[in-house]
Amino acid sequence: MAYGNGSDRSDLKRMADLGRAPLTDELRELRQKCLATVATMARAVWSDSVAAELPTGKQIDARLLPLQSRASKDGLNNVWAEKMRLLAKPAVLEQGKRRQRCLFGRLKHVDARGETPMKSGLRRLVSLPEEWTVRLADADVAALKALADGLDFRAAMALFRRLETDDAGLPEIQAAALRAMAEAVGQRFGCPEWGEDAILQLHIDYRCLRGRKERLAAVLGALTAAFAQGGPGQTSVDLAAPQPRGAAIRIPLQLPAPVAARFADCADQVVKALVLELGPETAAPKAVVLRKPRAPAIARQTVVLAEDFGFVNTSSLVVARCATGIVPEHVAFANSEPGKRATKEFLAGHVSGDEVEILERVQLSGRKFLDRIKVQAARIDQLRSEIDRGYNRLGRLKAEINRLAGREPTETVPVEPETVSASNSEQARYASMHGRFFRLLAGLGKLKARRRAIYRSVAGLKTSWFGHVANIRTRLADAYGAVVASEDLSFLAVEKKDPDYKGRTFNRMINNGSRGQYTRRADDKLDWRGIARILLPSYYTSSTDWRTGTVDKTQRKDAWFTAADGTRWDADLHAAETLARWLFLRPKPAGSPAL
Repeated sequence: MAYGNGSDRSDLKRMADLGRAPLTDELRELRQKCLATVATMARAVWSDSVAAELPTGKQIDARLLPLQSRASKDGLNNVWAEKMRLLAKPAVLEQGKRRQRCLFGRLKHVDARGETPMKSGLRRLVSLPEEWTVRLADADVAALKALADGLDFRAAMALFRRLETDDAGLPEIQAAALRAMAEAVGQRFGCPEWGEDAILQLHIDYRCLRGRKERLAAVLGALTAAFAQGGPGQTSVDLAAPQPRGAAIRIPLQLPAPVAARFADCADQVVKALVLELGPETAAPKAVVLRKPRAPAIARQTVVLAEDFGFVNTSSLVVARCATGIVPEHVAFANSEPGKRATKEFLAGHVSGDEVEILERVQLSGRKFLDRIKVQAARIDQLRSEIDRGYNRLGRLKAEINRLAGREPTETVPVEPETVSASNSEQARYASMHGRFFRLLAGLGKLKARRRAIYRSVAGLKTSWFGHVANIRTRLADAYGAVVASEDLSFLAVEKKDPDYKGRTFNRMINNGSRGQYTRRADDKLDWRGIARILLPSYYTSSTDWRTGTVDKTQRKDAWFTAADGTRWDADLHAAETLARWLFLRPKPAGSPAL
């Protein structure tokens, strides 16, 4: 791929906008042909069997290369047909891995139940379709859980593959439940699709251009110079046509001064590659900018920006300065990944005082963000309930339709109605139920599309909020020339017993990738700006009085930290200040009481 071709793995990469323009007829034709080709390729290598062994990259290429050749013969320029093969292959592999991980996770948590009882009074088995909560006895659930506990990933997939042909030595009802689990996962993770609203990302190498290598090198060099000069800059490239030997498509590349200004902090950077994003209405060329890592050494730095990342307060930031600088031994200790006991001994044996100056405190409340997540979680719960009820009705209709047709209750209902009886009344009943079945199925598809849209909205909300928080942290660190210290932990949403608990859906929306999303965004920004960062042990930061070295969990209660002498801090800001002072701590004076 152009993004990393010929670059060192340690290189830092960013994309910079080079303008945006409406799609021309030629670009629209290219986009439509590429979307059709990549969809065909994905379907050709996609398996409907959830547990089927995933093919290797070479096996996928062996199946897709003939399709690439066929697409070229059907009128798509071979360079674009190859790009679609390289796009379809990782998409299929990743989707296959995701659905198998989901299936394995459901199997391992087959006994997990929802919080709110259903109308029957039972708490739903969340890893299975709803009807199985009623159909499975507690003994069946316990047996499936015991089975799952003894299986690793490979053995679990082998079990599900065997269940496709027989009961794998299980009681019939347990085998049917696991098949229903696999079917539900298969419906959730279908073949990758590129709809009409998809943004098609094309990595532009020299084969895509008129002028080949010489022209690409000249364009990349001109853009590199434009970034170095702070912009603006302007050039263009001629893309290969959608069809072989067609007229080239001219793409203007415009580097505005504001975009160049965002990259002005580093002279040692190059434009390595070009990317063209084709949306439904616009074309957006982008430059891939590479620079070398340049974070300074941490030891002896005099300013630390520390962050406590939390739940209600998304980020609590404290900037501290100490003239003597960061203690190298403390850096080595933190990098050794000490355990709880060693960390407690370290904090109990060190103190901090007026030699450390607090330059700034910033706290970013996430209450409005969490309230918006709560609203979306309620909508998801409502849709989930409607979808579950719809599938229950669908199951009853399916069983009755198959009974009238003389089939097994779980067989697939044919799209076209059949003649099932010489009786007009029976045939009319079958036709009515057949029509209701597919109308209901289409309605469920619309409900699931609405649910996916809400999840996308939540993902966008999290991206926006965490990006905002990351920008503030980066600006503060840049302004003070600070080393950034944060805890080495995972962000967990609020527990059930907490008064702020808002339900399972809410917790899942917060937990899914939250800490990882924020960490990636925030740390990538620091690395790009050349700001040093360090992870500190998370143990006892919320329960240590750094003035005396007192480590006592009772000092932290809810939103407050209260020291033994009655001094109170906001708990999150206190934790951030403990982290800010951590690298400046000095040994506790001799004769101080052991704590």
